Amino acid sequence: MISIPVCIIGCGPIGLSCALLLAQHGIKTLILERRSELNPHPRSRFVDVNTMEMMRSFGIEKEVEQTGLGPDWTAFNRWSVSLLNRECTSIASPSFHTVPNAVSPCLPVMTCQDYVEVELLKLVRQKEIIDCRFETEALNIKQGDEEVTLTIRNVKSGEEELVEAAYLIGADGPHSKTRDIIGSELEKKPMAMYSQDVIFQADLSSQVGERKGGLLYCATPQGVLAFQPLDGVRRWRCQIFKPHENDLSKAEILSRIRLAVGDENVEIDITSIGHWQPTPGCTTKFREGRIFLAGDAAHVSLPTGGMGNNIGFAGARNLAWKLAYVLRGQAKVDILDTYEEEMKPAALKRIAHGVDTTEGMRGLIGAILTGEDTSEGKMATRRYADYDNIILGHEILSDLVAPESKDPPSVEDAVSDFIPAVRNGRRVPHIWLDDEKQKSVHDWFSDRYVLITGRSVIIERWQDCVDKLEKIFPIALRILPKTDDSGVYMDDELVLVRPDGAIVDHWRAQDIEANAEWERLIKFLPMKNSAA
Repeated sequence: MISIPVCIIGCGPIGLSCALLLAQHGIKTLILERRSELNPHPRSRFVDVNTMEMMRSFGIEKEVEQTGLGPDWTAFNRWSVSLLNRECTSIASPSFHTVPNAVSPCLPVMTCQDYVEVELLKLVRQKEIIDCRFETEALNIKQGDEEVTLTIRNVKSGEEELVEAAYLIGADGPHSKTRDIIGSELEKKPMAMYSQDVIFQADLSSQVGERKGGLLYCATPQGVLAFQPLDGVRRWRCQIFKPHENDLSKAEILSRIRLAVGDENVEIDITSIGHWQPTPGCTTKFREGRIFLAGDAAHVSLPTGGMGNNIGFAGARNLAWKLAYVLRGQAKVDILDTYEEEMKPAALKRIAHGVDTTEGMRGLIGAILTGEDTSEGKMATRRYADYDNIILGHEILSDLVAPESKDPPSVEDAVSDFIPAVRNGRRVPHIWLDDEKQKSVHDWFSDRYVLITGRSVIIERWQDCVDKLEKIFPIALRILPKTDDSGVYMDDELVLVRPDGAIVDHWRAQDIEANAEWERLIKFLPMKNSAA
């Protein structure tokens, strides 16, 4: 029998990330994948800055960055009748744009899910505490008060083993079997359209010319197609939208792609074809006892805006440290209840953004097809890839986070406009810690709570508390090495941050009475014991 702290079902990007995040805390995991290899047909194509900050914590930021498209591809999304036709409109895509930005140490990366999975799997295979098994399925999953038991079977040899895990994570995709086991249902609203997803090789450089874009939509007489560059050279993905679920033949697919390209003689080598219906939704519960859902098993987004995998990565990061703290006996088990409490609102917000953008784009496509003015449709579609406040300004609410007393920064557009701020429940703002811009505040977080202090704080008052607390709870004190010229961090401020980079509480040093440091510091820590 195999005894393991955490068993993970699904070797996609979320399952791999869950294992790597738990490894940062020294927690052993077993990953099970029924397939013999990683999925060669990528679905996701965008890695946002939040996710890239996690990749940075893994040490593979640059490797993932190098798989992506350059800034010439990521500045705009474009719409036309065909790639060779006059462009009807273009919309800037700042959330996609692969250029340095003051809000993060990382670049957003427009890349393929399979490229990212390769880098994650390389890292997983370097970790002795991660046992990753392909061609292995999970059977007879049952949970008791103290463990989850299951039988694992090698699909080739038929050999079976019994596994006993303290916890199980189902990262097994939109058609999750783990979801069924815990009695959770996907509350979905299927859209009245279908798509065939085609991965192919072709040289479209002469047709695209200087009109590069992260997404190139073509509204042809036969229907709408969306071209997505995968490597910026020859590898492409094309989504062919249609009002029915009947599969197009290979000849029909080639005909429609060539019509949208604007060249009936272009050579196209199809490597794989997928089929799907846009079905956004969220599950009725993310957890039952010792079994959790993660990624598409818990929530399904539309591809519009590229939010699906990224909210899955965020959920993995939210869950992993909580499981680790409970498994190591450092935190109360009820912190696991906050996984759904914190992540479901974030997932619903991103799902709604994808739906709103898709619905808004209907007017733009309709105007192109009829030759009418596109300005109204363009306005409705303007946030397609301009949504920084959704991913960077979202504030989680739970008992693990102190209530925020101040209003958020005033913005004109609550979707697009983001202003960094130190606020409870929000992702900690990035600033560079050195003049060379190599070390970020974000490099302080992965395996412990961190108390950040400004330069004018009397450190001794807080260092004694942290030293005392660290005997029973993972926490460290970090001093900002210089004044923050941006004004986000104040010199007399203290900011308490969780391992996933979310701010727990913040206060001015002058507001704390002498000998009251301990009470303030531990107020929102999920410790098993409050004395040290």
